[in-house]
Amino acid sequence: MNQQQMSEKNKIGWNQHAYQAWVVRHGLPTYYAKELKKDPSKKVSYYFDEIGHVRGKRVLNLLGSKGNKAVCFSLLGADVTVVDLSHENKRYAMELAEAAGVSLTYIVEDVLEIKDEEISPFDIVILEMGVLHYFMDLRPLFQKVSNLLNETGVFIVRDYHPFISKTMRFSNGETIVDGNYFTEECLVVDVPYAYLLPKSMQQQLKKNVIRQWTLSEVVNALINSGLNIRKMREDKGIEWAFPEGAPNGISERLPGTFTICASK
Repeated sequence: MNQQQMSEKNKIGWNQHAYQAWVVRHGLPTYYAKELKKDPSKKVSYYFDEIGHVRGKRVLNLLGSKGNKAVCFSLLGADVTVVDLSHENKRYAMELAEAAGVSLTYIVEDVLEIKDEEISPFDIVILEMGVLHYFMDLRPLFQKVSNLLNETGVFIVRDYHPFISKTMRFSNGETIVDGNYFTEECLVVDVPYAYLLPKSMQQQLKKNVIRQWTLSEVVNALINSGLNIRKMREDKGIEWAFPEGAPNGISERLPGTFTICASK
């Protein structure tokens, strides 16, 4: 499978009732916007140590999904662009932005196909939470990011820690380590929001295709793309990064997410 084939399958997957799923999870955009406006920094404060104040800065949220983080950045004064494959995600995001009283630029496109000169440069590029596995090769992705950054820009990639996502599953409060951390095989999986939809609808959904990455593969792809790694961290205490059924307290003993900050 090549990248184009993977992207086409995932585009189909992500355009199946995603809007309905986000309404189930967060409520209608008019309702969710009120929640975000109460404290827009809450959803994005994790990034402040690296990016500082965002007012007046150009922020690119790649694969920005339903737009909640993008809306929060916009509420804090940033000029925000989202690139994502899903028209369903765009619909929710744009309604969310309108309800919050802010503007977003939302481009429905494969990130690898966007024309750099039409949207760049950006002060901040953010790629986060369960998106790296939608790429067959990370180097073209990170090279694209480099092209989209201005000379002093900051790139932050944050994702679920592969030690957890590639090797572990949880059952009845027990941790079972039976995965293969080093496998390079593509996996056919449910779209992430499938569980939010009725059972009858879940059975009809097309699947996603993913390729999970090890931590060293991510780091080496960044290095080989020409970006300079500034900092890396592994986070404990991130309970939501562990699947339902994980033992109590495991998030204090194992990293749930990792973050890498890079620049040109």
